[in-house]
Order: sequence, then structure tokens, then C-alpha cells
Amino acid sequence: MQTLPTFQIGQQYRVRRDYSFLNHAFHAGEYVIFTASGYSAHEGVTRYWFTSAESGQTNAWHQFDTDGQPADSNDLFEPTVNA
Repeated sequence: MQTLPTFQIGQQYRVRRDYSFLNHAFHAGEYVIFTASGYSAHEGVTRYWFTSAESGQTNAWHQFDTDGQPADSNDLFEPTVNA
């Protein structure tokens, strides 16, 4: 069983590197706020939803069951001190 990343609702994170999947895109240096997560058994994916602090756009980071080991969320997101 996978150990999934832990995010805190309302916590601001800095995106460390560019990431995109389907119509979701995160850009290095962007500040995002974690808003929710949800699991789809049909698709076998956990989605982590973030809102851009600058634009208000919502994007999701995807963690698929078939990925084996969970991705290291620290590789993509760095917690910041909320302003």
C-alpha cells in the first residue's frame, strides 16, 4: 500500500519545478494554496487540488496507483510561510 503525500488545507506552497499533466500546469516559482484532495477508484488516481495565489487558477497534481511508489511531493512543492 502506498503512503500518500500529506498537505495541509490552506497552506501555501512554492512550486519547485515545472509540471504538467493533461490541462493542469504548475510553473517553477509559482505560489499555490492547497485546497482539497480526492481519490477516484475508477481511475485509480488521487488528485491534489491547488489554487494559484497570483491568478486564482485551480490545478491538480495527480498520483496514480500504478505509479508504484508515491512521488515525492517535496520534489515539486515546498511549504512556505503564509503571507
